[in-house]
Amino acid sequence: MLKYDQKYIVFDTETEGLNLCYSRPWQISWVEAQGKKIISEHDLYVDYDDLNLSPMIKKMTGFSDAKYNREKQPLADVWEALKKYLLNPEYIVVGQNLLGFDVYMVAIMQNMLGETPDYSYLDRIYDTRALGRAYREDIRKPSSDFLAWQYKLMHQRGARGKSVSQLQLLKLFGIDFNEKLLHNSLYDTKMCFEVFLKLKKALEL
Repeated sequence: MLKYDQKYIVFDTETEGLNLCYSRPWQISWVEAQGKKIISEHDLYVDYDDLNLSPMIKKMTGFSDAKYNREKQPLADVWEALKKYLLNPEYIVVGQNLLGFDVYMVAIMQNMLGETPDYSYLDRIYDTRALGRAYREDIRKPSSDFLAWQYKLMHQRGARGKSVSQLQLLKLFGIDFNEKLLHNSLYDTKMCFEVFLKLKKALEL
């Protein structure tokens, strides 16, 4: 089981699209937590001269041109800040649909910087989408190969009427949230951590 004072990084990305090979992340947010408490928040924007967001994405994420232009940073700086947590083996990595999406966005960042993607953190991932499915369908956590078990849950067809979106998990656990703020990267990480704490207890992680 996870230690009572375990360190966590809960992260999320907002991107230009959903292409797992080419969509670039422009907002990368994470919270650092220990035990049940968030101890720091990070919300960074990546500087692209040719950032191209559709009106739908701007509306959904609450994108602000003024804020983006004021806070954007070089990709190298954003990655340097993130990897101090993500690649640090002291941290368990938490997120919603990390294995299905965000790990690819991290690889895209590294590729754009001319680096070979580092997947060493995958064994430390606790994906709330996979864990949510295990909870909703009463599937037991295995004694070994936790990563493979999560991947299997991510790719198998879920039971009808048992959605494991972050929105549905928030509702399922009775967590107070502002639906208008969902899809803002930083807000999503904080809500995801609340969901994770519920799943951790329910699944005896």
